[in-house]
Amino acid sequence: MNSSRFQNVTMNLMSGEMLVGQLLGFSPIMTKLHFMTAAGDARKIDMHDIVYIGIHGTAATHPSRMSDLDDLKIITVNLDTFDIYAAPAMSNAPGFYAYLKDQSLPFERIFFYQHGIRYQEKPERLGDLLIDQEILGYDDLQRALDIQIKSMPHLGDVLKGQGKVSDEDLDEALKTQQLQRMRLGDLLVHHELVTEDDVHEALQEQRASVDIPLGQILVDKGKVEHGHIDNALKMQSRRKMRLGEILLEAKLINPHDLQVALDEQKAHGHRLGEILLSTDVITEDQLLEVLAKKFRLPTVDLDSYPVNPEAATMIDRPIIEKYGILPIDVDKHSLTIALSDPMGLEAYDTISFKTGKKVHEVMVKASQLQEKLARFLKEDFADDQLSCEFLHQDDDEDDEPLNELQITQSAEDAPIVRLVNRIIRGGLRKHASDIHILPQAKKLVLAYRLNGQLLSESSLEKNLSKQISARIKILCGMDIAEQRLPQDGRLILRDGKKKHEFRVSCIPNTFGESLVLRVLNKDAAVDLKQLGLRESDLGQLSTIVRKPYGLLLVTGPTGSGKSTTLFSLLKSIADLPAHILTIEDPVESEIAGANQIQVNQKIGMTFARILRNVLRHDPDVIMIGEIRDGETAEIAIEAALTGHLMFSTLHTNSAVDTIIRLNDLDIPNYLLAPSLLGVVSQNLLKQLCPDCRQPVAEDDEVFSIIRDAGYQRPETLYAACGCEHCNRTGYIGRVMLYEFLAVNDEVRQAIHDGKTGHELQRIAIQNGMVPKAEYALKMAADGIIDHKEFIYALM
Repeated sequence: MNSSRFQNVTMNLMSGEMLVGQLLGFSPIMTKLHFMTAAGDARKIDMHDIVYIGIHGTAATHPSRMSDLDDLKIITVNLDTFDIYAAPAMSNAPGFYAYLKDQSLPFERIFFYQHGIRYQEKPERLGDLLIDQEILGYDDLQRALDIQIKSMPHLGDVLKGQGKVSDEDLDEALKTQQLQRMRLGDLLVHHELVTEDDVHEALQEQRASVDIPLGQILVDKGKVEHGHIDNALKMQSRRKMRLGEILLEAKLINPHDLQVALDEQKAHGHRLGEILLSTDVITEDQLLEVLAKKFRLPTVDLDSYPVNPEAATMIDRPIIEKYGILPIDVDKHSLTIALSDPMGLEAYDTISFKTGKKVHEVMVKASQLQEKLARFLKEDFADDQLSCEFLHQDDDEDDEPLNELQITQSAEDAPIVRLVNRIIRGGLRKHASDIHILPQAKKLVLAYRLNGQLLSESSLEKNLSKQISARIKILCGMDIAEQRLPQDGRLILRDGKKKHEFRVSCIPNTFGESLVLRVLNKDAAVDLKQLGLRESDLGQLSTIVRKPYGLLLVTGPTGSGKSTTLFSLLKSIADLPAHILTIEDPVESEIAGANQIQVNQKIGMTFARILRNVLRHDPDVIMIGEIRDGETAEIAIEAALTGHLMFSTLHTNSAVDTIIRLNDLDIPNYLLAPSLLGVVSQNLLKQLCPDCRQPVAEDDEVFSIIRDAGYQRPETLYAACGCEHCNRTGYIGRVMLYEFLAVNDEVRQAIHDGKTGHELQRIAIQNGMVPKAEYALKMAADGIIDHKEFIYALM
């Protein structure tokens, strides 16, 4: 084949096999390469099976601008070592071309695939790189090197301590090293071949004719022979030999002994980078940048990188602790690990063998790695403790036990168990209200709802979808064989003395089963004063909840904290001599002294049916989780009129809209007016982090919106920024925005007369109600909420 379309090559495969032949039209972006052997046999080779391709040429021709290339040492996955010149690596490129320093090889150039490289490093020392980058000067480097030398034990002492050399051997080697550092004249005097006077006279003559070497002058004067000069010059030429090299040459130690001693020497001394950081000569970011260039590795900011929880299941804890690495991402072929110091080949081999994947390394700051690694190991240990603590919540009737195959799949698939534990624990650690596991076309999305906002955490491999859903369905007591219909379940997680409960929804979608785990806060019943109510409203509510009868409603969208407010109201009267009944779906918080009843739609235990029966159970206070239909609303109103204090929730956007909603449920105004005591309409807004909030510009458009809405312009508004304290989100939780409509005689008469909308709103404000928009503006001016959250409150 002499066509110019073919290139003569030598290919090294991942299996270690070497192929010599021709490639048809090679390009780095090709995934399948057409290869022809010398015998004429054709085959296709996948790029992932190739380590490197040596492109043959008549002679290795180096480019003219060598200064633009990196001087590198490369070690491949097959342990072949190359000293090369290569262009700086491009991100996302499958590999790079290089030129070999050893021009005896028949390659014009060589193409290395990234997946075929185990290790690459620039030979320049760290100090030289820092000087080249103008990060520090020679004086700073020398001071750091002096400190390093003082902190590091002498190699000879290490070897003596290991019993590799005797004092006599070491003394002889040190004498040899000292001789190597002598000038030629001093060497000749030391061996008593000439006198000091002879050398002095020769130096005087050399000054008169500088072109004549000192040795030649001494030979011409008959002081020494040529052989003596040659031996002295050989000794002098080796003046850079280190102590270890001298001991090796004398066969007093072997290479393994030397490497062990050097490793121990480094372990007991301080690294140059550590010294430079401790003396504040360079910053950690500067050190990271230089190390990344030296080892040609990408850098990652662990504070913002979305760590894939699946990666943590790939490597056992002992390996992570031993090598000080953090697994952060994984895909079908590779595992990405974060490190602050490139690993040795032993670590690479161990991780690659254990996982069966190509290991990708990324450089991170040492301080970040230490912090994240400590947290990871702590959580990993806690996850293992959780593995047998999941309990599914049984209904009243006994469910059939899981069959043996289901139990085996759950118990033996350890990586999935660890992954599900880590997903759930991640949600608890972040204080998420919901955990979403959403299958998409090519990936599985993990997301957490934080402060009311759904934030994508990471993407998992699509093939994990069925395993994860099966694991969670087993824990919840769902039918894992049913994948076509929606299912609901609950699970309880015991973490030491703490207990966390989750309501789980599983719904099939186009790409699999979507799972949402709602975190049920059993401690939702906080003290009423902790809700953030204004003093005047707190006083009126405290009076209302002690009345003998009537209806108090808490309204708002889903996730606005309505249940928390109700539980707090009930807790505030738990000490009264009253029979308190709650009807909930599900029971979300435990109220001391209350009789709490769980709705069960499957057996007909609906809100309305339970409410009819509990009215004959002699209750004083009844809390209904939600008024969902006209029947429940009608019974609640009748109960409120016949001597019961009723609490419940509705889905409305304002206090005034509640009247319209009850009218829509066929509750007439003549019954509503005498029964209704008050309405709390609320929303939850994200609370600004006080450590990093920033004032907005004077000309921000929000000020114009405030003016157009008829409100007085505040002096300052604030925007979210992000810092360590708030995990760089800009927010530290949520705050309640509300309006409280207390029904007095004037408001009751307006409801009876059928007034709604703007007219009822005007009467409510005249009687002390502070509208949500007005309260939101005050919170925005006080820096409690973001200026954009105020705009949301106006909508």
